[in-house]
Amino acid sequence: MVTKIKSTDSNRLTRITGRRVSGSTGGRPTARSGSPTRRDDVSVSNISRTINLADEVAHASPDVRTAKVAPIREAIANGNYQVDSVAVADKILRHVLMERRKVM
Repeated sequence: MVTKIKSTDSNRLTRITGRRVSGSTGGRPTARSGSPTRRDDVSVSNISRTINLADEVAHASPDVRTAKVAPIREAIANGNYQVDSVAVADKILRHVLMERRKVM
């Protein structure tokens, strides 16, 4: 994430860092002869915008996919839910073997 700050408040930076920051106006706007008052500018990268958008979408989506969960809940409540133990064991073993390959 890239953030560019063109002007800073040295008093705030001094409080945060505990060191005096040079090359600043102490948080006061400066005016050069014939130029307008300076202001702080912040630039946010496209990656930062994308991450922020993804975060907003994730927070807006529901935590539980009810379309998938509802039939399973109903089957459990009715006593009809069956687990394929061979498929579960196969997936566990595949996962363990893949993890071992990563380590080696």
